[in-house]
Amino acid sequence: MASYQNVDVFVFDRACQLPLGGVLVRVLSADGTTMFTECVTDETGRASFLLCTNTYSLRFYRFQTRFQMPQIIEVCEGPDGSQGPNAFNVYGEVLVIPVANDPHLCRVSGFFRDITGAPHRGLTMIFIGEFSPILLAGSGVLSERRELKTDEQGYACVDLIRCAKYSATIQGYEDHTRSILVPDAPSANLPAVLFAMVDLVYFDLPSPWTLSVGSEICLNPTVVTNSKIVTRGTDLSNVSWKVEDPSIVSLAKTQHTLILRGLRRGQTKLIATRSDWSIVTVPFKTHIQGSDQSIFVD
Repeated sequence: MASYQNVDVFVFDRACQLPLGGVLVRVLSADGTTMFTECVTDETGRASFLLCTNTYSLRFYRFQTRFQMPQIIEVCEGPDGSQGPNAFNVYGEVLVIPVANDPHLCRVSGFFRDITGAPHRGLTMIFIGEFSPILLAGSGVLSERRELKTDEQGYACVDLIRCAKYSATIQGYEDHTRSILVPDAPSANLPAVLFAMVDLVYFDLPSPWTLSVGSEICLNPTVVTNSKIVTRGTDLSNVSWKVEDPSIVSLAKTQHTLILRGLRRGQTKLIATRSDWSIVTVPFKTHIQGSDQSIFVD
């Protein structure tokens, strides 16, 4: 007799065996002609469904990730109609980011889409070095112009000098020349380098933080962009810091430190948000990762 069962699909990166979040999982009939439902995996790689006992085909989508499709599962009930062991593991192959062979260079690569979500073919980008002539391992480097175009898959790749500044002009945004900083790394995501923004913060003292009324602690944050550029300090031009309940804890900000002072007993949080919201991220994030930290005053 048919019954409804809780079904969990866990998606992993085949190379490193880590969970893959943000994977769209679609459940279709065994012959693939009818779609029943869909779900996006969470940060643990899990997508959960309530399905009737039957045979289904699964299809998956995640940008820059390859899956074997379709994958057939059979949803079964346990003894006497109880919940069955309906958990299925699926593995995807994530695109490996290429790295530069020269230790002085960073191989910057990535994909672009047009407004329909399709690959943006033939997108032109121009890079000009924002530096005077330099000697790189004995070779002279001038700030000449370099043009780059995406291929049929919307993909582009270029080697840039680590830690160097460039001006970048992108087709369609010619009136907005961007000043970019190349990370000190063998590889980087090109869209993240072009549209850098604060992505992560962490602190020198482990949280949660406990204060007494009238006492203070001094925090030294580190701010990291989505392009992996690290700023040691509060980065006040790009980060807005606040305490969720300023009647419990006061917050003083300097260029390098955050000073928390206990005012009355209670619990609150330290939160950081981006100052510039002109670049939209999907999925949308309200707080900067790592900033939503608890503070206790006793």
